[in-house]
Amino acid sequence: MHKVIVVLAALAAAGVSIGLVAPAWAATQLHEDGTGFVTGADARAALGWDDETLQAHAASLEFVAESQSVSEISWECVRPGTSEVLAQRTDLVITETRGIASTPSTLWWRTVVGFRLEGFDGRGASSAVPEGPAPHSCPDPSWMLVPESSRTVEEQGEPVLAVVHGGVQHPVPVG
Repeated sequence: MHKVIVVLAALAAAGVSIGLVAPAWAATQLHEDGTGFVTGADARAALGWDDETLQAHAASLEFVAESQSVSEISWECVRPGTSEVLAQRTDLVITETRGIASTPSTLWWRTVVGFRLEGFDGRGASSAVPEGPAPHSCPDPSWMLVPESSRTVEEQGEPVLAVVHGGVQHPVPVG
């Protein structure tokens, strides 16, 4: 009986020393499917909170991934009867925000050490904002579109993970 108590005490002591922080292998990660993990330390840093505040509000936190892509559309217009060529360009900035289902990850004594990201949950929104003239338009009727001059270059940005509290998004560093 004495040996069992000693072993349990040793395991409890080891569990306490390991459990006060996230394991060394745990780092904030966001995968393409919305799964991953957010450490409690990264959530606290993003929100500017101490551990006590995180423990109190962990159940109300939400996570979102926001990505932005830019489609650069360029074309040329020519003034008939002249050699004047006018380069035109517009950028279409598309922002997509997707909600992520999450569960607080706790130790056996209910201390939150992080959040398990369980995938995209169907919530989301997107917007497209053009910056420049309407694609394939020329400044006025005295100009004509140069056939086959249109080019499109797309750049996809990396998703930004954010923790949401009180309707405000706070970027979370991803390792």
